[in-house]
Amino acid sequence: MPNADFADTHQIEPPCSVAEMIVLVLDIETTGLSKTNDTITVIGTIVYESLDETTISEKCYNVVVAEDSPNSNDIVAMKKSITKLLDDAECVVAFNGIGFDMPFIIKWLNTSSPSLTQTDPAGKRKTPEPSSESFIPTASKNVTADDADPWRHKYLDFCLLSRKHTGSYISLHNACLWNNISVAKSGSGLQAIQWAKEKNWEQLESYCMQDVVVLLALTKHAVSNGLSLPFVSYGQRGKKRNSLLLCFEASDMKPTVHKIPPSESAARDIFETTSPRELNFGDGD
Repeated sequence: MPNADFADTHQIEPPCSVAEMIVLVLDIETTGLSKTNDTITVIGTIVYESLDETTISEKCYNVVVAEDSPNSNDIVAMKKSITKLLDDAECVVAFNGIGFDMPFIIKWLNTSSPSLTQTDPAGKRKTPEPSSESFIPTASKNVTADDADPWRHKYLDFCLLSRKHTGSYISLHNACLWNNISVAKSGSGLQAIQWAKEKNWEQLESYCMQDVVVLLALTKHAVSNGLSLPFVSYGQRGKKRNSLLLCFEASDMKPTVHKIPPSESAARDIFETTSPRELNFGDGD
């Protein structure tokens, strides 16, 4: 990671500006990693206005509680609320959201809602059946009925951007570490699955919202200062540690890439498993 001397002698003014838009930051917890067999337990959300960084709302939606409710209107109302959040947002931020969070949400919006008590012999919830009421086709303007994901043009996924521009995925926590953003975790993904089985909703919802808060901090940092990402390059002199700075246009939040000069000293960083700065955060999502 760039050291203090590097930061002092290589000041970069990123050409980033804060976008005037409504941003939805979200994270989900699930019963597992399989999009086919597993289901959502909770959805954490924060909506903010990025110009003055005003928080509009923050809420954790407990999908399991709504599905187990004797009032079938509870889950319908929740799906409508999530659909409206996605509709109203001009940018949807989810870390690895394109590959994980949003496929789960799209599937959930288009399926019926089994109770947590409906399990298979392995103890997992049964795979939901297609719903007679779909929330997707009518969710956004100018969307055809066969459009599976009307919100995909809104997504900002730092995990996928790292893969695209550096060749490697980065965890949310290492992205924060690289950009000097403090993080704290009260558990892990495996613990989140166990909390759902135990119906320990307070712990589960708190854990989910912690990730949303951290992702919001990373998003604010990215749009105001740029997002620094680490990568390794190889040349005649061997392996070099470098950084990229992704900056975002106010109009569309699409990144532009700026290379940061390499540090003159070979500082240990998150690539080194022997480094005191290399951290493990449980599930690493």
